[in-house]
Amino acid sequence: MKTKSVKAQTWSELVIVIGILVFINLIGSAYFLRMDLTSEKRYSLSKASKELAGKLDDVLFVKVYLEGEFPAGFKRLSRSTKEMLDEFAVYSNGYLQYEFIDPFDAGGTAKTNAIVEELSSKGLQPTSVQIKREDELSQKIIVPGAILFYKGREYPLNLLKGQFGANPEEVINSSIELLEYEIANVLRKATQKATTKIAFINDHGTLTRWDIADAKQELEQFYTVEDVPLSMVPPEALNQYAGIIIPKPTETFSEFDKFKIDQYVMNGGKVLWFVETQIADMDSLNKEPYFMTGSYDLNLDDLLFRYGIRINPNLVQDIQCEAIPILSTLKNGTPQQKLLPWLFYPVAAPMDNHPIVKNMDHVWFQFANSIDTTATKSIRKTVLLRSSPYARVLSAPVRVDLNIARINPDPTLFSKGSFPMAVLLEGTFQSVFQYRMGANVNDELPFKTKIDNNKMIVVSDGDIIRNQRKKTTGEIFPLGYNRYTNQQFGNKRFVVNCIDYLCDSSGLIDVRSKEITLRLLNKAKVKQQRVNWQLVNLGLPITLVLCFGLLNHFIRKRKYTR
Repeated sequence: MKTKSVKAQTWSELVIVIGILVFINLIGSAYFLRMDLTSEKRYSLSKASKELAGKLDDVLFVKVYLEGEFPAGFKRLSRSTKEMLDEFAVYSNGYLQYEFIDPFDAGGTAKTNAIVEELSSKGLQPTSVQIKREDELSQKIIVPGAILFYKGREYPLNLLKGQFGANPEEVINSSIELLEYEIANVLRKATQKATTKIAFINDHGTLTRWDIADAKQELEQFYTVEDVPLSMVPPEALNQYAGIIIPKPTETFSEFDKFKIDQYVMNGGKVLWFVETQIADMDSLNKEPYFMTGSYDLNLDDLLFRYGIRINPNLVQDIQCEAIPILSTLKNGTPQQKLLPWLFYPVAAPMDNHPIVKNMDHVWFQFANSIDTTATKSIRKTVLLRSSPYARVLSAPVRVDLNIARINPDPTLFSKGSFPMAVLLEGTFQSVFQYRMGANVNDELPFKTKIDNNKMIVVSDGDIIRNQRKKTTGEIFPLGYNRYTNQQFGNKRFVVNCIDYLCDSSGLIDVRSKEITLRLLNKAKVKQQRVNWQLVNLGLPITLVLCFGLLNHFIRKRKYTR
C-alpha cells in the first residue's frame, strides 16, 4: 500500500508540473514580454525602430552575406546582426525574414570576382580579411553587408563601418553599435512616404543642381526636396519647409533676403549652412601654379554673429589631409601623375559622441575656414567637426601654391589645432533685425524678435555637399568620393544626419547614440596565464563532480547505516 501511495503521489506531482508549464505557456502566448539584462540595453529596440518595423505590410526579406569562415571579430558581427534582425522580426508582425549565406561557397577565382563585382554594383563594399589555419595565413575577400528586398525593390546595407586609424576591434564594435540605426534607416527608406518638405536655396550663386545631385537624391528617399530661389519668394513662403539648405553661396545677400532667413528661423525653421569666406578652387590652378584667394562679399556676418558664430577669413591647413594628383615626370613623352598630400584638403575626424557624427567616417573638406563661437549664453554650441591637432590657419589673402604639395611640412608649424569647421547651434535665437526694423525692410511685414527653442548647423566649407562630376561624360560620382584617390569619405552620411537631426521628428537619429562597451581580454595576461586557466577549466569541473560524489556517498552511507 505504501508503494502504491508513493507512485500515486509521484504521478500527481508530475501532472501538476505539466499543468503549471502549460498554463505558463498559455499566459506567455497572450502577453508579449522580453527582458534585456545587459547594462547598455544592446537587445532593446528604440520606440522609433519598433514603429518602423510595425509599418511593414509585406514580406521584407534580408539576405545577409556573413556566413562562412571568418576571424573572431566578423563572427561577432554576424552573430550580432542575427540577434538584431531577430529583434526587428518580433515587432514586424512576421513580415521580416532573413537568410545568412556565403556568396563564395561555390569557389573559383573567376566566379568570386564576378560575385564581388555584382555585389559592389548593388552598393555593397567588399573587404579583405586574414584567415589563420594552423600556422598559415591566407587572404579572403568577404562582403560584410546585406540586401533587403521589399515590394520589388532592393536596398543595400553595409554592415562594416570602416574608420581611419581605428583598430579592428573598435571598427567591429562601432559597426555593432550602429546595427539598429542602419537597419531601421533602411526600413525607413522602404516604408516611409516623403511628407516632410525641405528646400535647397538655388540663387545667390549657390552650387548647381549637378553639384548637389547625389546629396539631393539621397535626401529624396526621406523628404520631399524642392529648389527655392530665395530672392523670388515672399518671406512667409519659406515656412512650409521644415528645413532649408544653403549650399555654398557666392553672391551678396540683400537685407530683405537676410530678413526672410531671419524670420524663417524665428518661426521655427531649421537652416543647414554651407558657407565659406574665401574664393579658392582647384580649377584656378589649371593655368597657373598658384593663385591668391579673394573674399566673398556675402553680407551674412552680422546674421551669423547674432546666431552665435563667426566664419573667419582664413584657410585651414592640416597635415591630416587628402591627396591630389600632381604631374611628377614624363615617361616616353607621357605625363606621369603622383598622388601627394594637399594641406588645403583637411580630413576631419568626428571627435564627439553626438548622434550626428558618432561612429561616422572622416569628412573631406576643401579650402575650409575656421569657425569662432561667440559668448552668447542663450545658444549652446556643439563642435561637430574640427581639424586634427596638427593644423594651422593662414589669414586671408592666402597664396595657394601647387608646389606646397611637393614639400614635406614642418610639424612644428602645425601645432595650433584643432579648429572648428562645423558647429551645431541650439537654444534661444534673437533676430538680427530686432532694433533696426524700418531701416532696410518693410515695417508692415509680420515680425518676431526671438524664438525660445530652435537649432541650426553651420559648416565653413561649401564643397562638403558637392559631388565630383566628370565633365566630358556627365558622370556623377557619389558624394564624398574622391575619384583620384578612390577613397570614400563620410560627407553624404554627415549631410543626411544633419538634416535628420534638424528636421526628422521620429527620433531615429538618437539611435546613433547607442553604446556597446567593448570588453576585450588583456592579450598580455592571456599569454602569461594561459596554462593556469586551461588547468582551472579542465580540473575544476572534475574536482566538483568528485566532491559531489563523495559527499553524496557519505550522506547516503550515514542515512542507511542508521
